[in-house]
Amino acid sequence: MMTRITMVMLFVLYMINYADKTIAGYSAVPIMTEFSLNEKDWGLVGSSFFWFFSIAGIVGAALSDRIGTKKMLAIMALSWTVIQFGAYAIAGLPMLVVARVLLGIGEGPFWATVVSHLNKWFPEEKRGLVYSTVNFGAFVGAVASAPMIVALIDSYGWRFSWAFMGALSLIWLLVWIWIGKEKPLVSVAPAKVEAPVLSKAKWSDISGVLLSSTFLFCFLIYFAQIWGTTFASVWEPVYLVKVFQFTNQEMAYAIAGTGLLAGLMTILISSIGDRFFKKHRSYRKSYVLVGGVSIILGGLCFYGVTLVQSTVLVLILLCLGKGFAFSVGTAASVIVSSLLPERTGLLVGVLSSLVTLAGIISPLVTGSIVQSAGDIGTGFGNAMIVNGLLFVICGVLFLLFVKRNEQVSQTAPPISHVS
Repeated sequence: MMTRITMVMLFVLYMINYADKTIAGYSAVPIMTEFSLNEKDWGLVGSSFFWFFSIAGIVGAALSDRIGTKKMLAIMALSWTVIQFGAYAIAGLPMLVVARVLLGIGEGPFWATVVSHLNKWFPEEKRGLVYSTVNFGAFVGAVASAPMIVALIDSYGWRFSWAFMGALSLIWLLVWIWIGKEKPLVSVAPAKVEAPVLSKAKWSDISGVLLSSTFLFCFLIYFAQIWGTTFASVWEPVYLVKVFQFTNQEMAYAIAGTGLLAGLMTILISSIGDRFFKKHRSYRKSYVLVGGVSIILGGLCFYGVTLVQSTVLVLILLCLGKGFAFSVGTAASVIVSSLLPERTGLLVGVLSSLVTLAGIISPLVTGSIVQSAGDIGTGFGNAMIVNGLLFVICGVLFLLFVKRNEQVSQTAPPISHVS
């Protein structure tokens, strides 16, 4: 029972987390109008969220290993509450950038802390599905909430909608303090057969993992996903409103519908990875294969957006592209979390922090591409091509160079060897 409650609570928190990220995108047009911002200015706002995200992620994830994941999740929820209520103090571009920087710092350790917390509650062969189910909260938060958020923006202004998200974080925090648990009473780890007790990880062990081809190409494919998700959160609302002349509500419903279907696709794809892992007990024949093929298909769909004229076909291709391409972070997290189990929080924290470089670069590059093209439709088409090529290239490299192919025993803990 408590495992389900834990997963539901983290699912809901991820909804809030991603709604906080994407609410700026839904507010883009009124904010740009109020502060007279151009595309490059808005790219700066989108990028600023990730400026210190990486540092905060590494520090926060390491801290969660020390103080406990329950406390770390509570600290993050409290920070989001304070920062989002601060929207009423924003009076121009500099303060807007500061607000997004602070929120990025507060959200930096989130995914690594969640992965570390879930690993205490679920056995290894279920983690791909569990991660993707909780990760689906991101899609729900980003897209299902879109009509509500846009309605709040239209009725009460974007500052009120940001503060509303702060109130949701506060409610979650109060419930978490009441019912949240650090770990189950009975360990979910598989029974050990002649397995020594894990010793404290040394820096030489950690650095060896970080420099392995497995970690580096997990980073690369996850980098590509964050590039795409940042594009979706920062630019997709602008794309639909300015290129296809959607109203704000039409944009919200379009993103909600395509995003929810894409989120369900990520759960299905991750469950396939779990099924292959259960059958082969090999990461390469499961998560590597599924992740690499998925992001390549996603890249082809994003490229296909530039080849069609129909609005319906564009939405279908965006939906498929996001569903395929945005599932690979789960595969990367599952693989990396297995490399050094006693330092899962730190390793996944380093991974999820480093990939946010894509979050810094993607909005700036997209803003420059769109503005330099002259015609906004052509500019967004060029940006779609860049996204598609990045996904395909990273997927091919992931399939070629992630060598984590050892057989894992049904009873023994996974072998820590990586190449």
